[in-house]
Amino acid sequence: MGRRREAQPLHVVLRKTIRSMIETQGIQPGEKIPSERELTMRCQASRSSVRKAIFSLIQEGILVRVPGKGTFVAEKRDTPGASAARTGNIGFVVFLSSLDRARSDIRTHVAENGRVSWMPFYSEVFEGANQELQKNDVHLLFFAVYQDTSTEKAKFKDFLKRVDGLIVCELASSSFAELLETSPIPVVLVNSSVSLPSLKADVLLIDNFHGAYQAVSYLTRLGHRAIGFINHPTQHNRSARERFQGYRAALRSAGIAYDEKLVEYGDWSMESGYAAMEGLLKRGRNVTAIFAANDEMAIGAMKAAKDHGLRIPEDLSVVGFDDASISSNAFAALTTVRVYKREMGRFAIQRVLHRIREPYFVPVQAIFPVLFVERNSCKRIA
Repeated sequence: MGRRREAQPLHVVLRKTIRSMIETQGIQPGEKIPSERELTMRCQASRSSVRKAIFSLIQEGILVRVPGKGTFVAEKRDTPGASAARTGNIGFVVFLSSLDRARSDIRTHVAENGRVSWMPFYSEVFEGANQELQKNDVHLLFFAVYQDTSTEKAKFKDFLKRVDGLIVCELASSSFAELLETSPIPVVLVNSSVSLPSLKADVLLIDNFHGAYQAVSYLTRLGHRAIGFINHPTQHNRSARERFQGYRAALRSAGIAYDEKLVEYGDWSMESGYAAMEGLLKRGRNVTAIFAANDEMAIGAMKAAKDHGLRIPEDLSVVGFDDASISSNAFAALTTVRVYKREMGRFAIQRVLHRIREPYFVPVQAIFPVLFVERNSCKRIA
C-alpha cells in the first residue's frame, strides 16, 4: 500500500491559485489584483491565509504592494518600480574622495577591490549587513569607487548591472546621486553628504553632533580649556561638518572661545592624526586635551604626543570617535564615542531587501544614536 501524500499548506495552495488567476485573467504588470477581501470570498479561505500567500508572491517578485493603493503585478526588471531580484546580489558601495585618492594605502586596495577589511569603520558596517544576509539567499558584494572624476562612472554603471539593491556609503557627489536617481535599483544611503529630493532612498545617519558635544563637554568638565580638535575637512563630508559643529557648541556652552589655531585636519588615517598633533605642538598653544573626529586620528595623535615626551593621560587627555576595535587596544585605552556600526549594517540590509520586494514602500530617514565610552585616556586637571 503506497504512502499517503501529505496535503499542502493552505497558503501554498492559495499562492498557486492567485498566480494562476493572474495568468488566466491576463492581469498585466502594473495592474491591480483583487483585494484581500475579494480573494478571501472567491477562494473561501481565511484572510490570514490569503495575506500569507500574497506576501510569498511579493517575496518572489511576482507582486508588489503600494501602501494605500493595493497590490499590483510587478513591473519588469528594466522599468522603474521593478522589484524582482535577478542577480541574487546586494551591492555595498563606499564612495571615495579626492583626499582618499592621495592616500597610497587606499589606492592599492581600490586597485584590488572586492575586499573591505582595509576600511576599519565600513568593514564593521559590512559585517553587520553580511550577518543579516545569512538569513537570506543573497550575497553582498563590496565595491569602492572614487567620486571625484566622471571616468569612474563607467565602473559604477557596470557594477549596477550585477546587483538588485545598493547600500551606498559616503555619497558626496551630486552627479553620482543623479545616476542613482535614474536607476530602478533600490538604494539605502549611509552617511550621505548629499541627497536629491527625487532620489527615493532610505537614509541612515549618525548622531555626529551630539556625540562630539558629549566628548568635548566631558573634557571641559575635567577642567580642560585648551582643547585641540583634529578633524577631516568639512567640505563635502557631513560627519566632519557635524562633529565640528558639536565641538564648537560644547566650547560655547562651557564659556570657552573658539580658537581656529587649535584645529588641525587629517584624512581619517592614523598617519594624518600623527602629523596633525605635531602641527598643534609646534604652535605652542599649551594644549591639554585633544578631541579627534575618529579613533585612528586619535591614536595617531597619541603616538605623536608620546614621541614628544608627553604622557597619556597625565600630560594630555585624548578622546576619539567611532569606538573602532583598535581603540580599546591602544597603549592608553581610548575614551571615545561609540557608533553602532554593525547595527547600521543590519538595518540597512533589512531596508534594502524590503525595498526590493516592495519598491513603492515609503523611504525612511534614521539617525543612529551614539554612546560615550569612558576609558583611561583622559584625566582631570587642576
